Amino acid sequence: MNRKDTKLFAVRLEVLPGRDLPEKFSNARKYGFDAVELPGRYLSDYYQELMEYKEKLPLPVSSISLGFKGSLLSKDEKVRNECRNDIKRLLDLCADLGAVGLVMPPHLFIDNISVFTGKEADDIILEQLPDLANFAAERSVHLMLEPVNRKETDYLYSIEHAVRLCEKVNNSGLAVTADWFHMSLEENNLPEALLRCGKWLKNFHISETPARTEPAPGGLDFKAAFEVLERIGYTGYTVLECRGLSGAADDVLPQSLTYLKNLTGEKNYES
Repeated sequence: MNRKDTKLFAVRLEVLPGRDLPEKFSNARKYGFDAVELPGRYLSDYYQELMEYKEKLPLPVSSISLGFKGSLLSKDEKVRNECRNDIKRLLDLCADLGAVGLVMPPHLFIDNISVFTGKEADDIILEQLPDLANFAAERSVHLMLEPVNRKETDYLYSIEHAVRLCEKVNNSGLAVTADWFHMSLEENNLPEALLRCGKWLKNFHISETPARTEPAPGGLDFKAAFEVLERIGYTGYTVLECRGLSGAADDVLPQSLTYLKNLTGEKNYES
């Protein structure tokens, strides 16, 4: 079929089979995906390989998720400074790779860092975001705030909060990554929350509850998500950000993509 007007789908590197990056990216293309999102936390494991093959990979990099040290909300200025420098390094890499930008939940419990909370946290992060947003905008990429659920963070778990930060900074370099899985745990009305993103939405994560596997019939209402994306004119990537798969990648990833493509209105789409 003519793919000119189709939606763009990316998949996380971790769930792709393959001995090296070219094989993983080739498998993503074989399954029908348009790009691959990279996990920044493990970047050091494949950075040299990425630099070697970046011009030869069969698909583009859609974005990088996490990978920075420390936290912008740490009570230690040295830690915050280290985090800002790491974020800028990753934004430079995004620009080099032609990616949309860097996905950034401002703080996760897994990082185990003493951080500011409440209004004080907003004040601290708003002191830092303008410079980071300018840095991103100058490189035509985005620093994308991602709300996650309260089992993983005590800061930024609602779309409303992320959009409010973007509106206060008011810089094209700052944006939002919305995650339908996290939203399903935090938002009372998922379509309304996604609609609130508007122009700030530059990346969209999806996975299935409860195990964050690939989207499949009978789970979350992804059709409602795609209807909102169409309404706000979203043209970016929808990323399958899965922690694991329900079966062999060769089987379930093409099946999931076919299911999602059909939900977007590409009737009788076949991978």
